[in-house]
Amino acid sequence: MRRRLLFIVFVLVAGLIVALSLPLVRATAERTVQSSFIGRVEDGAWFADLAATALESGRTGRLEAAADRYANLYDSRVAVVDADSETVIASRPVDLEEPQARSALLLALADRPPEQPGVWWPWDDRPFVLAEPVRRDGRVLGAVLIVSPTEQARSEVADHLTLVVLGSLAALVLVVIAVAAPVVRWVLRPVHDLDRATHEVALGSLKTRVSERVGAPELRRLANHFNVMADSMHASQEQQRAFVAQASHQLRNPLTALRLRVENLEEFVNDPRGLNELHFAVEEADRFGEMLDALLRLARAEASEAERGPVDVTAVVTHRVDAWRAAFSGAGVPLTTQIPDGVSALSLPDCLDHALDTLLDNALKFGEGAPVDVSVHRAPAGAAMETVEVTVRDAGPGLTAEELSQAGGRFWRSTRHQNVRGTGLGLALTRMVVEAGGGELLLAAARPHGLSATVRLPAAPALPGDPLSDPL
Repeated sequence: MRRRLLFIVFVLVAGLIVALSLPLVRATAERTVQSSFIGRVEDGAWFADLAATALESGRTGRLEAAADRYANLYDSRVAVVDADSETVIASRPVDLEEPQARSALLLALADRPPEQPGVWWPWDDRPFVLAEPVRRDGRVLGAVLIVSPTEQARSEVADHLTLVVLGSLAALVLVVIAVAAPVVRWVLRPVHDLDRATHEVALGSLKTRVSERVGAPELRRLANHFNVMADSMHASQEQQRAFVAQASHQLRNPLTALRLRVENLEEFVNDPRGLNELHFAVEEADRFGEMLDALLRLARAEASEAERGPVDVTAVVTHRVDAWRAAFSGAGVPLTTQIPDGVSALSLPDCLDHALDTLLDNALKFGEGAPVDVSVHRAPAGAAMETVEVTVRDAGPGLTAEELSQAGGRFWRSTRHQNVRGTGLGLALTRMVVEAGGGELLLAAARPHGLSATVRLPAAPALPGDPLSDPL
């Protein structure tokens, strides 16, 4: 947008400068032509007096000598004709039938003064033709024709034109740099601030605000309205978080008491079917408790004000994989890793730990015993940013395309996994925490089958000893 506005200002200023420069150039060119015209008229009048005497006396020697000297001095052609348009003398051959010469002679023989020519532009190479009447006692005896080159006059016009063009360009650059660019920055600064703020709000940072003291009045009002909207959204979100946290916390105590009472009923139930139902009730209470715990963690995570910083991805992934090896070994599930040294990323504290715990737990629960692989690698995400990707890939049944589009939503669970212990909040909580840290959680089908879950985070400066950062 800044470039477009600068371009518009550039075009407007250029148009204004051109509109002011053209009259100046034309006036300068006309002044040059007028100066040359006056000089040629004076020369023509002098030749006309000399020619009048020569035509009356019939002696043209002096006239011819003067014409030759003039022609050699000014690189011009001088011709004198009588009243019948017959050539009397000519310093050099002159085509009297040439339209410009013929028109000038007709005016002179009609006893009319010469007309000033138009502007001589640098690209106009026509000669300057002037005819002066030769008079004696009110009678027209003939005419003097002077044909002069215009190189010198056109060169002066070209010099003036060059100076005006260079001056106009300098003025244009000066106006754009000294005036237009600062004004455009001043106008667009609130727009840039609003663009940045709306992007941050879209990422979940509802505490972002913009200055209301910069820019035009309309933009300041827009900034004020944005801040009011952000305040309202933040207050509403805080109320929702507080409600979820308080409700989850308040429900834990009666739920715990209910579970204990149900367990205490076991000694009073003698029927095996009743005991089975009693155990189911206890399991449902435990599941309900897990759901309340997950809701409480979700509310706390959403309310977190932690700032992201460098995270040693290599160390975190290695630590969490080692912590889960016993569980995978106990279940007979192969767990392999591809973890290079010295990889770091930018994230919230404990974000990657929590994400790996959730993804490894899901791979173990829903992978149906298929091998699981954990890999870490850097991936270029464009010229301006590099990312780090941590991928947990299993070779299990995976998810269908429809399920992949729904996975990660709150309380969503596949119909095939309804009997597997869980709350349906694990991926939702992981996605929210990862995105709050500036990353993203990607779910995709693995080849030839299975599920690939990738946590993509912005890369941090390489740690010492990183083979990917060592110069080749």
